[in-house]
Amino acid sequence: MYIVSEVLFWALAIFFLYGALNNFLARGNLRETYRNWGYPDGFHYVTAALEFIAAILLIVPSTRIFGAALASCVMVAATGTLLRAGLRKQAIIPGIILAFSGLGVAAAYSAVSQS
Repeated sequence: MYIVSEVLFWALAIFFLYGALNNFLARGNLRETYRNWGYPDGFHYVTAALEFIAAILLIVPSTRIFGAALASCVMVAATGTLLRAGLRKQAIIPGIILAFSGLGVAAAYSAVSQS
């Protein structure tokens, strides 16, 4: 079980680091997309910061439960935003990552309660 949870935490951390970089750089029409979703200018930086913090917390064993919880919150927001915009197919990946983040919360909680 330890190896599986390590892979889960590292995979989530890599996903959120990649997302943070993409949101920070805001290539293409990402800024316009955020605006169309009703977010203020520069909100992609907020998303990038939250994703970066989640990734760092997921890497450090003693803070993984907080990282997984923050990652879950970010994915609730992403999934909700896409569903509200009528983009059901695009909401599938954030929904899956939300499920994996929830598993991360459970795995981190289990690790803490066993020690």
